[in-house]
Amino acid sequence: MSTPTPPKPFQAVIYLTKGELTFPERELRMCESYARTFNWDISLIVVDTDADSSGPDRRPMLQAALQRVLDHRADAILIPSKATISPIEGEFNEFSHRVEKASGFIQVATRR
Repeated sequence: MSTPTPPKPFQAVIYLTKGELTFPERELRMCESYARTFNWDISLIVVDTDADSSGPDRRPMLQAALQRVLDHRADAILIPSKATISPIEGEFNEFSHRVEKASGFIQVATRR
């Protein structure tokens, strides 16, 4: 009789955007704290420096986070705010739908 395989830990990708001069330290700590609250493992931390110049579909770093979900190496993309993906509601919803079609979800890290 074989022993059952333990379930794999829940994996999240933290996706952050970086301004011109500052590293998003506070946002990273907030996302890490949120993940710890639910015992999520962080499989990747992405800090995107090109987020201000293009929409979600034209950001290679955001697409890399999505690819982790598509490849089943992550279960969720953890962000500090919806505006991290896009300040435009329709763009956020469209990207969120793509993540959900890949059997994942986007989670906004809220203070606990």
